Amino acid sequence: MQRLSKLSKILLIVWLVLFMSLSQPLPVFAGFNAWTSIGPEGGWIYALAIDPTNPNTLYAGTDVGGVFKSTDGGANWGVVNTGLTSLNVYALAIDPNTPNTLYVGTTGGVFKSTNSGTTWSAVNNGLTNLYGRALAITSTGSTLYAGTTGGVFKSINGGTSWSAVNSGLIATYIRSLALDPTTPNTLYVGTSGDGVHKSTNGGSTWNAVNNGLNSSTSRHVYALAIAPTTPPTLYAGTLGGVFKSTDGGATWSAINTGLTNFNLYTLAVDPTTPTTLYAGTSGGGVFKSTNGGATWSAANTGLTNLYVRALAIDPTNSNTLYAGTDGGGVFKSTDGGANWSAVNTGLTSLSVYALAINPTNPNTLYAGTHGDVFKSTNGGMSWSASGTGLTYVFALAIDPTDSNTLYAGRRVGGVFKSTNGGANWSAINTGLTTPIVYALAMDSTMLYAGTYYGGAFALQHRARVYLTLVLRNP
Repeated sequence: MQRLSKLSKILLIVWLVLFMSLSQPLPVFAGFNAWTSIGPEGGWIYALAIDPTNPNTLYAGTDVGGVFKSTDGGANWGVVNTGLTSLNVYALAIDPNTPNTLYVGTTGGVFKSTNSGTTWSAVNNGLTNLYGRALAITSTGSTLYAGTTGGVFKSINGGTSWSAVNSGLIATYIRSLALDPTTPNTLYVGTSGDGVHKSTNGGSTWNAVNNGLNSSTSRHVYALAIAPTTPPTLYAGTLGGVFKSTDGGATWSAINTGLTNFNLYTLAVDPTTPTTLYAGTSGGGVFKSTNGGATWSAANTGLTNLYVRALAIDPTNSNTLYAGTDGGGVFKSTDGGANWSAVNTGLTSLSVYALAINPTNPNTLYAGTHGDVFKSTNGGMSWSASGTGLTYVFALAIDPTDSNTLYAGRRVGGVFKSTNGGANWSAINTGLTTPIVYALAMDSTMLYAGTYYGGAFALQHRARVYLTLVLRNP
């Protein structure tokens, strides 16, 4: 009976241990001696494209992760990079007649897929500059234009061969391309510093069309968009705001009323209501106009990352649109931009530079990325971004005496501190002579920072406590 009692006690202890362990969040499963991807999800999205015949199929071109594809309206993503030797994707174009055929512009040239992204092959014959920043394809699908850092190139055989078409083009750094949907020989390019140029003969010759683009900022044209039903009306997104032309680029006027951020990355015009348009900005999120740009209003509810580089509108339902961000991945709206939600499941295109584990709760960990600081409270099974825009975090350190206090070292910006588990951050750079921090280490009182070409720095983050022993004569 006594032995049975001891056995019962042992079983009770085992049961209690199991119960306590199961009541804690379990870390994500990883194979023994085999790596398992655990996120965080998101990334820098430079390009978005929607299949015109099946709007549930869309593609995202990322800064470092290549191309991702979704077949369920962004709910889930998978990487489609077979044959893609350059993973820095800045432009996407889908053949409107054969949507299984698509092209990407990368830092390694143009790549083509004829099977919806399953496999890719380089199509760079004649492309003397391989830095592809913009792509445009005619409605027939046979003629393709590539805007590069070395000018404009044209292919009339689906990318098999290219020829430079730069006669009259003042600037060779091309940021954006737009084709007239009714007159395919008419096209526009936005340049880096020399405004907009126009060709009416398929790129054979170009003329600058900058009347009204008078400032240096307005001549950095990151985005061009044409109203599909009235092609003489076009919009230019610049570092000086949005400009509009109603005469095919002959004259431009600023249309920035209500626009609080003038650094434009992207523009999109509603295909069914051309007076409705959207602007993606650098740090201000998405702005919407319903009167052809006369007035704008912010449309950022639910958009936790306000650096918007790409916009795409569902061609069959213009209330559905997607926004690609810097570090936050892809967001989706189904009500014309009134509300947004992140749609990043499977989209793991973030560069993670630093990781830190909470010393008192190992299921809580932080990831420093090029887009934000991410936090997980369940061992990496799910992540959330701080939403503070703390980019390029190369180092993280957690205070061993206060796990809610942590420090981030940035490639640009120095050292930042949070006292609430990463929700908010503030710079602590007094005495730090270089803002490039690659390493952090700390103990209970000292924080050390390793910098780029600046040596190491030390900061006393907590006062040292000294005990003084006083001896008295008896």
